[in-house]
Amino acid sequence: MDNQIMTQLAANLVEATARNGASIISDKIKTAKTKKEYKETISELEEIIYDLLTDKAEIQRIAQAYEQELVSQKITEGDIKYITDNLLPIIAEFIPEKDKEQFDQLKKVLSVETLTIMQLIGFNYKQAIGEPLTLLLRKIIESKIPMDSKTNANYALAMATLANSEEATKRYYQLTGLQEPEESTKEE
Repeated sequence: MDNQIMTQLAANLVEATARNGASIISDKIKTAKTKKEYKETISELEEIIYDLLTDKAEIQRIAQAYEQELVSQKITEGDIKYITDNLLPIIAEFIPEKDKEQFDQLKKVLSVETLTIMQLIGFNYKQAIGEPLTLLLRKIIESKIPMDSKTNANYALAMATLANSEEATKRYYQLTGLQEPEESTKEE
């Protein structure tokens, strides 16, 4: 779910419910009844009713927006079956041989049974699986794009600079999550 949308909906709901809570309405009605003119009392009561109807419509709109956000996260059983039967074999063709074992593990997670159970307990697998798959495919596609000579020169220059600084090399390994190679010979 889009956190920004959900946060805005929650803020709108709090505002709409606070605007005409029971104690506020009760105070408005008491105030309206203290008016000496009958027409003025009726006018204020009509305004209270109008405000309540407006807030009710706003709350219904918010509820529908919440529902729409939740429904957009739900994947039907047919969608799940389609993914497992059709999409996974296509994705498998793009996965490098070295990543096949990880992809086989991912296929187990993307089974109809697992996805259905996970959805029932509220797991957001579009975010947890869809976004990483999108990233993985993006990286695979980008790795197939040939680099021009200027990009290669810039890359070589960056790597040479990195190799000259032990501190920069350590930061590089930390940022990329790669394992820093152990030194083959240690100075004593």
